[in-house]
Amino acid sequence: MALPTRSSVKILLMNENKEILLMCADDPTTTSKDGKYHGRFWFPIGGKIEEGESVQEAALREIFEETGITKDKIELGPIVWFGEFDLVLSRKLQHLKEQFIVGKTKQKSISLDNLTDEERVVVKHVAWFSLDKIKHSTDVIFPVVLLDYLPDILAGRYPDQPIEIDLAKQPEGR
Repeated sequence: MALPTRSSVKILLMNENKEILLMCADDPTTTSKDGKYHGRFWFPIGGKIEEGESVQEAALREIFEETGITKDKIELGPIVWFGEFDLVLSRKLQHLKEQFIVGKTKQKSISLDNLTDEERVVVKHVAWFSLDKIKHSTDVIFPVVLLDYLPDILAGRYPDQPIEIDLAKQPEGR
């Protein structure tokens, strides 16, 4: 039996300091396929692509919902990565297809006022992360392979075509 598929977009939202915005969640109902919960985790902002939405439209909507930043303060770049994996999301095993798009903003202030009711329960923080902060973080950051690919993005070196990354990789030793 095929799993329900969820198409989503993650935004590699960068500020002028070449930091990326990550969201922190603590949601025991979101686990790896085998049911393992890795504790509190960070990830790029983004979410489900609604029916009839383009990746860009979904990215701008998700940025507003999760940060309060309006589309006139965002410059979207290319889709740079994609991947698929299975995840237990809100206690339901699903197949996720994610695309990662570059976004840039000069706005520094973030508002969580537009989160959905479901997000309000699990979202704990949003914060700007430098590459160095990601490297030295003791928290789980998804995708686990972020550090393998992010330096090129922060340097403005985007792939000619979106590249597939391993979204199923799990944190070691957790």
